[in-house]
Amino acid sequence: MKIEGGRLVGEQIEHLSSPNHSGMFDAGGPDTLILHYTACGSAASAVSILSDPLRKVSAHLVVGRDGKITQLLPFDTIGWHAGRSSWETRSELNQFSLGIEIDNAGRLEQREGRLSTWFEREIDRADAVAGVHRHEDVSSWWHSYPQGQLAVVEDLCRLLTSTYPIRYILGHEEVSPQRKVDPGPAFPLDELRHRLLSEPDSPIAQGGGVDAERRDSTS
Repeated sequence: MKIEGGRLVGEQIEHLSSPNHSGMFDAGGPDTLILHYTACGSAASAVSILSDPLRKVSAHLVVGRDGKITQLLPFDTIGWHAGRSSWETRSELNQFSLGIEIDNAGRLEQREGRLSTWFEREIDRADAVAGVHRHEDVSSWWHSYPQGQLAVVEDLCRLLTSTYPIRYILGHEEVSPQRKVDPGPAFPLDELRHRLLSEPDSPIAQGGGVDAERRDSTS
């Protein structure tokens, strides 16, 4: 997998075009990755929503549970995924970030010993994990992320951090903590960004911004 002209090239990659965007990034390009879960029934459903001009939302990438990637916007184009958001001294983070949507139903509800999604789909316990969200103090159930999907997301983030001046890898839950809880405790966000932003060629490791430990302590 590689990037050519702002687009992914490789196997298991589909290219579609979302009309929902705000033109091109300022000079220097994006410096932040924001990770989301889709809270949809499938990756195809998420792609449809993110491409609907009436919904006024979009993201650069959607990663299916099978690892298939759909790119909806080139990496030089501002998407509409972060909404009302802020991190450190900046707000409205769409203008600084690439959005990666991960096919996952999110928080689950437990009823009579069974787990289900908000859209009433039952989830086997083998596909769920109990965890405490970073902004909460009580454990709840969450849809798990398959290992293959997690590996693809990490590969994508590694490729993007080696291609663009990425200084931050954040969850939607961190930039919009009053509104959002994704990607949630089932996603190993702290571990992923520590690995990637500590690698020798990353801007953080080269002194280009705050370190991963400080970001984790203030999220």
